[in-house]
Amino acid sequence: MNSTRDNEDPFLFYSITISSLLESTAGTFVENLEPIYGNDPKLNQWLKTVWLPEELHHGELTKSYVTNTWPGFDWDSAYQQFFKNYQPRCHWENLRRTPALEALTRCVTEAETTMFYRCVENYARSNQLKELMRQMSKDEARHFGVFRRVFDSYDQVENNSFLKKAQLLVRRSQLIRDEDLAMAFEYLNSSWKSPKPFQELSYQAFIVRAGEVMSVHFPFEQAKRMLLKPLRTEGKLNRLAVELVSTLVRRLYPVNQQFS
Repeated sequence: MNSTRDNEDPFLFYSITISSLLESTAGTFVENLEPIYGNDPKLNQWLKTVWLPEELHHGELTKSYVTNTWPGFDWDSAYQQFFKNYQPRCHWENLRRTPALEALTRCVTEAETTMFYRCVENYARSNQLKELMRQMSKDEARHFGVFRRVFDSYDQVENNSFLKKAQLLVRRSQLIRDEDLAMAFEYLNSSWKSPKPFQELSYQAFIVRAGEVMSVHFPFEQAKRMLLKPLRTEGKLNRLAVELVSTLVRRLYPVNQQFS
């Protein structure tokens, strides 16, 4: 059983429910990655037989946690509304088109998801939630490793500039917060069948609260190391990459001044 304190914690509700909605859309991404990696049967096989089942399993696990902890929340209604609006932006024509750059966006998503799950694990009180977040973060870290190898392989051919890769990394990180998370949040306050057991938050208030939690529990140094890996460079560019990523991981959310 989940604790009453979890039930009354808006940060946990919004964070885990957003995760459950996004993880449950993995099938759409697999379909839309096929045109980009059509000549890579090994990767397509991994996407269908490993990545997709594990992502959907994350969706099932987090949905179960949400519906057990907040039985008054209508998860299915929220997901239907969210998916209707989210699905079109997953179409392959809206992705990064080149195999290397699309793999880089996957690296950013997997790295940030890994670290956010570790943040929730550190913050959580119940052993059940801690274990759930721990296992999911391990899966996401493995996914990051695969997409990073895909990126390295294709980038050797495409020879994308440091500037292009750095810009994409920043842009994708911002889109996760400003579009992906925001779209998943949109239906969370209106999909209740009974009164909420906590004070309702706006999206901006949730981001502020997330920043407060992250300032204490987010593994910033680990996130920095993961995001730096696809930008492997030498000399001045390497120092620039370190500075860029250090700034990025600390400014995505409005955290305390010590992290700015």
